Amino acid sequence: MTAAALPWVRLFPMARARKERDSKPKKRSSRRARKREAEASAPAVAATGGTPEPESEPESEPDEGSDQVEAGPEEEEAPSYTIDELAAHTGVPSRTIRFYQSSSVLPKPEKRGRVAYYGPEHVERLRLIGQLQDRGLRMRAIRTLVEQLDTGELALQEWLGLEEQLSSAWVDDTPQVLDRAALGERLGERRPGFLAELGRQGLVEARGDDAYLLPSPSMLQIALALEDAGVSLEIAAGAQAILARHLGKAASELAEYFVEHAGSGFGQGKSVAGVTAAFLELRSLGLEAVRLLFAREMEQVLRHMVETGSAARIDKKRRRRRG
Repeated sequence: MTAAALPWVRLFPMARARKERDSKPKKRSSRRARKREAEASAPAVAATGGTPEPESEPESEPDEGSDQVEAGPEEEEAPSYTIDELAAHTGVPSRTIRFYQSSSVLPKPEKRGRVAYYGPEHVERLRLIGQLQDRGLRMRAIRTLVEQLDTGELALQEWLGLEEQLSSAWVDDTPQVLDRAALGERLGERRPGFLAELGRQGLVEARGDDAYLLPSPSMLQIALALEDAGVSLEIAAGAQAILARHLGKAASELAEYFVEHAGSGFGQGKSVAGVTAAFLELRSLGLEAVRLLFAREMEQVLRHMVETGSAARIDKKRRRRRG
């Protein structure tokens, strides 16, 4: 029997070579091997009336001891990239990718010989790092976050909800840009040089010939109201600096305090959603608490000034300045 009589032999070159070797006189085939050959060729011969069809591929088992295995359906392999290919695919420079690896925010690649290969998980991680950087997170915070994500301590969507809540504004005081006419309407009738003084105090910034930026429209309104009440812009700015200094320290201490007790007295349960809800409620109640505490402290200080006679210095200084 020749190799041409076995259609499956042509599909498997290794088996065909073995058959050719077996057909040589110096290597006699065993009775068992010849029997398998006859059984394998029988279906093809019967189907064609004695002449096998080359196109048919009967099902048969490979020879015993053969290294060739019938191929099954190929599984689609995940894409892999070298570092330069990953950089081209994601738009992240190779140098930055190496920096992320050294910072432990990017998983190690798979080594195949001397070449490192990256997969879809690295593409997703680079995308996440970019999103977190766009949100203002520093590398240390990103490393802590991805470690918690990798260990399952934190879910990304829960953290994004908390981050969105923490990053949102507590008051509506968006900067505005006005032209000269709109700014004049906002200021009303003022003394000469008033606009220049507003600029020195950082309440108004000139942008071009006919554009003015108001960094904090609300603070400008407070300054104008104090000016109308007899408090100069300079004194108002000094008071603002005092408040900002002390309130900034208080806000920092409070934030650390709340974070330290998150899930244990701050927020219902230990879920991220509970902590998020607590911060949401704190936004309105915290501002009200600051207003009440400041009012109470001012009441006590002014009452103490009256009781100790310190308030008399007000009239003394007023007379001295008039004289």
